[in-house]
Amino acid sequence: MYKSLYPMTYYFYPLLEHDFNASPDKELFLETLARPKRRRTENLLYLHIPYCHDLCKFCPFHVKLEHGDEVYNHYTETLCREMELIGRTPYVSDMTFGAVYFGGGSPSIFPVESLRKIFDSLARHFHIQPDAEISFEGEPRTLADPARQDLLKQYNVRRISFGLQTYDETLRKLFNIVATLDDVDACTRNARERGFAEINVDMMYDLPGQNVSMLEQDLRRLKEHDFDSIDYYNLHYYAFPQKFKLSMASGQIPPKPGEDMHFALAEQLRWRMKELGYHNVADQVFSKTGEVSEYFRLLWGGGDGDHSAETIGLGASARGYIDGYAYMNTGQTPRYQEMVEAGQLPLAKLSRRLEIEENRGAAFMVKFFKINKSRTAALQSIPIETWNRWLEDGLLYETSDSWELSERAKVWTTNMMVDTFEFHQHEVASNALGVVSVKPGVRTGTF
Repeated sequence: MYKSLYPMTYYFYPLLEHDFNASPDKELFLETLARPKRRRTENLLYLHIPYCHDLCKFCPFHVKLEHGDEVYNHYTETLCREMELIGRTPYVSDMTFGAVYFGGGSPSIFPVESLRKIFDSLARHFHIQPDAEISFEGEPRTLADPARQDLLKQYNVRRISFGLQTYDETLRKLFNIVATLDDVDACTRNARERGFAEINVDMMYDLPGQNVSMLEQDLRRLKEHDFDSIDYYNLHYYAFPQKFKLSMASGQIPPKPGEDMHFALAEQLRWRMKELGYHNVADQVFSKTGEVSEYFRLLWGGGDGDHSAETIGLGASARGYIDGYAYMNTGQTPRYQEMVEAGQLPLAKLSRRLEIEENRGAAFMVKFFKINKSRTAALQSIPIETWNRWLEDGLLYETSDSWELSERAKVWTTNMMVDTFEFHQHEVASNALGVVSVKPGVRTGTF
């Protein structure tokens, strides 16, 4: 059925398309925030801290390299003010949150006292469940700091995560990953001493010049560290600057693996991760416990074809989803601070609502590798000709209560997800792909 890999991975749906102020749904969205929720949902809070000490060349996120306590304190005050603004809206004040995620950027570069203010503000402005999964992202140098880890334990952070990406020293230097493997060791050791429930790392494959033997070197080192969970992404090349891409074209830097090698790496990775004791609990997500984190489950609608879980995004460039709308804050930090300090929500982008809201559950069922048969509306939103081709090509199989992706299907998840999209969302995806394909160094804030 599929002959070529769709070159973009999506983490949000429906897709953003309108500048907020020009959106025909602007007033409807604001009216939604101004009234109590129509129904109970599971909910996630996402906080984006955009600052990093250094810029990794592959990074697609909205990040800033400004340094210093004055910069961090200013952002902290603005973030806490945004919490107050959004937290007092009737819609959000009616929500209870089962998970909180700190992302970036590198939240761990913030001083302890700034982080303390943010945690205290969260407790003051939102209803967070006592047993909520709180996840904290960082980079190994600063996340290894005992004082920061002690603070995270004090505020009941259960899950810490940091970017490891690869053990290959040549590639780490090429990508400008400044944290050392000694930093990785220290961060891991200190976290284990403090008893965090889960230590997660981000890894990448499809690296320049990578083959199965090179992948095996990373996997052997991962076995030694024995992390609780691993998010193992295939590298996208959109964010690399033009100079990097020209060096690949000239042969100074090894090329991106071809599609045959991509599939060989993906299949080897899934097989070897199983040997190492990891369950492939979601697309690109591996866990020792057999359970996907609450962060991913709620970000992607709730799991098993559910579409209803909602996300409140806080911070510059943060994304959220409420009542059928996906939205994004402005990624320009000075503009973000200006708007919030003026008492305005810093909204910059808005999606259209889906024609069938359950189609969100259909799109994200690919992330969880299955959909429950009870999700009738979600199933019916998938074009019947697409469904039949999946069956004919051995990409789906039936159990007593679910439809599940076969092992063969797991190399085609990006293609399958796009094929669940409503017609208009297909058009938005096609336009976005055209933009990122021709613009070197584009930073999308993830797709």
